[in-house]
Amino acid sequence: MKNIQQFEVAIIGGASAGLSAALILGRSARKTVVFDTGEPRNRPAAHAHNVFTRDGVSPLEILAIAKEQLKPYPSVVTVQERVITAAKEEGVFRLETADGAYIVRKVILATGVKDILPEIKGIHELWGDKVIHCPYCHGWEVRNTPVAFIANDEVASHQIPLLYNLNKDLTIFTNGKSAFSEEQHAKFREKGIGLIETPVTAIEDVADGIHIVLADGSVHHKYATYVRAVRLAFHNELAVQLGCELDESGAIKVDEVQQTTIPGVFAAGDVAHPMMHQVMVAAAGGLRAGGMCNAQISTEDFDK
Repeated sequence: MKNIQQFEVAIIGGASAGLSAALILGRSARKTVVFDTGEPRNRPAAHAHNVFTRDGVSPLEILAIAKEQLKPYPSVVTVQERVITAAKEEGVFRLETADGAYIVRKVILATGVKDILPEIKGIHELWGDKVIHCPYCHGWEVRNTPVAFIANDEVASHQIPLLYNLNKDLTIFTNGKSAFSEEQHAKFREKGIGLIETPVTAIEDVADGIHIVLADGSVHHKYATYVRAVRLAFHNELAVQLGCELDESGAIKVDEVQQTTIPGVFAAGDVAHPMMHQVMVAAAGGLRAGGMCNAQISTEDFDK
């Protein structure tokens, strides 16, 4: 028989959103368990940016600081376990891991997302270094250099002005027939933005940047390349088990205080919205979710 432990709140996910929620719950003396598998989305990146007072610090160091700052709050416990199933039972929630079961009053889903990248040789090895995705996260470091953008969808058209703001030497690789409109093509020509439709077969690391290798054998030298993920895989399996509604992207639907469509279940961080995936945004969502969990429990207990 599995060992059953009881907590007031379970936080599933131990990155920016989850640890931010844990901090406010710890300071509220709430008995809280954090499930952390040690797989933050931004782990490959050497530095995190736009993080208030921590700009340029590595993502793993930021998480280490957050964990260190939880130590004064003994009601918060972190376990290195993956929650496999989640269900609501008689007003509480039952979470199952490979090693045990947990009964909790509130759940915060901070499970994050995974970037599904194009099938291009070398792209995973350079991801977060010379293969990047966000001008707010990496743009300053590669500004005023020749960069590429491997992308070919409507969302990419909104990102191109952001890239052009920092890099006038910009080439778009559509990795196949362009899906951009003739009007967009004309705008690219007007701005001197290159566009190449030949499929990309490999991205190679070189001392002064990268080589983008095409199917016709040609090689293009760039300092770095932005890449649009094929899609985002939202880690929403537990949300589905609990009956939470999702939006069309797969993100968990939440209200202004991170409450999902299931009372007592909150979601924060990248899994809770389709865009603006930033450390500070995730942490702010975790703060709201943790605060509302405490407020709900406090009110429930006060009204008994």
